[in-house]
Amino acid sequence: MPELEDYRSALEELTGMHVGGTYLLLISSSAGEFSELSGIGYWFIAAAEGNTIIVQPLSLVPNLSQTLAHEMTHLFLRKYQLPYWLEEGMVCCITGEWIGREEMRLDEVESLDYTKMDFMTYRSYSFTCWIKVSGLLRNRSFGELILEYGEGGID
Repeated sequence: MPELEDYRSALEELTGMHVGGTYLLLISSSAGEFSELSGIGYWFIAAAEGNTIIVQPLSLVPNLSQTLAHEMTHLFLRKYQLPYWLEEGMVCCITGEWIGREEMRLDEVESLDYTKMDFMTYRSYSFTCWIKVSGLLRNRSFGELILEYGEGGID
């Protein structure tokens, strides 16, 4: 998918590192199968673990290249062991999925458990993470945020 190149370039620009890898893509035949394979709610569009990306049936995925970029960025950032709110915010900065959109903002996303959220709350959570991380990236570099919040090594 040539569209993924733009996302890869944005991630390389943010991190200052080469981004590459091979991933296994599983396309679910139903929302139920997606939930069974991924272990998460049927309202999520995709999930990623290890080198595997699981997506809903393609009829339910509004933008496949953006969805794949979102999940591949999660997989790339996981090595830094960032708090999830920071990882999600960085992912959304790379994909630009919230640009021009508005959602309710949540207070203190740092202390919220995203795994227990319903669909609408998770949308607000993701949006709020994007807003927060966008602000952080105006004043700090990726490396500074990794040093401050990350627990993993830098390649």
